[in-house]
Amino acid sequence: MEIKTSHKFVYYLYLFFRFLFNYTPNFILKPILKSLAWIASVSSKKYRKIVKTNLDIAFKDEMSDEKKYSIVYESYKSLIFNMYEFIENQRATKEQIFAKAKMTNEDLVWDAIKNGKKIIFFTAHYGGWEIALPYCALKFGTIAVVNRKMNNPLMNELYIQARDNNNIIMVDKKIAAKGMLKALKQNQHVAVVVDQHIGIGVEVEFFGEKVMATDSVSRLALKFDSVLVPIFCEMNDFRDYTIKVGQLIDASSYEFKTEDKIKELTQLQATLIEEQIRDKPEQWFWQHKRFKHKHAEFYTL
Repeated sequence: MEIKTSHKFVYYLYLFFRFLFNYTPNFILKPILKSLAWIASVSSKKYRKIVKTNLDIAFKDEMSDEKKYSIVYESYKSLIFNMYEFIENQRATKEQIFAKAKMTNEDLVWDAIKNGKKIIFFTAHYGGWEIALPYCALKFGTIAVVNRKMNNPLMNELYIQARDNNNIIMVDKKIAAKGMLKALKQNQHVAVVVDQHIGIGVEVEFFGEKVMATDSVSRLALKFDSVLVPIFCEMNDFRDYTIKVGQLIDASSYEFKTEDKIKELTQLQATLIEEQIRDKPEQWFWQHKRFKHKHAEFYTL
């Protein structure tokens, strides 16, 4: 397969930054990354608009414009710090990854595993999302993660290698259902990031608005009587995280209030994500069009 020149350029640019990140002391690197976040937050007209639009829809007049614009920067800082984590974690040992984060309520997950339950982690692009799943995979066992294949084959291969080093199996989004079924049948764990807009799924409420959400996690949980594990990785500082394990949801014993179990479980996931975002909104990835389902016109420049 012939590799495009543009793909080669991005690949070698990435290698340059990887070298720079790996050999620059952290006390120097941290202010550099924060400066990059500030530059990105003020220079990207398109994504600045998307972030502000999302905040206006989600919080309306509950939050001042001053606070909203501060979140624009903080959201970019999370993104830049996560890019760094992705690069560093390619070479980091299990001990080095564990040293960057602490986990709450991990005993809940261990108990579910000991009881023979199939585990489905669900999370969001929140805080230190690039360390959350590697940390869980290295602690609890191999995790199959649903992800969209990159257009750049060189970068995609790097991505696969990095995840493999962290005990993660990548499942192409196009065959997500098949890949997750296979993983659960092989007694591996599954993880899905469920906070972004999708075209086909189930309609749920999120910040009081109708949005589309994937129902794949709910369907799998009901099919296998799995335990849903909400995890959110809060960023305390550069290379310092707290991975919060929420109350587990056992699909086999959960007391449903409606006949539509799939929608109810999917709504529950959306509600838990909203609660976490409301707690610390500056750590969510606001740069995607989450409310596009009903408010596509709001995102036009």
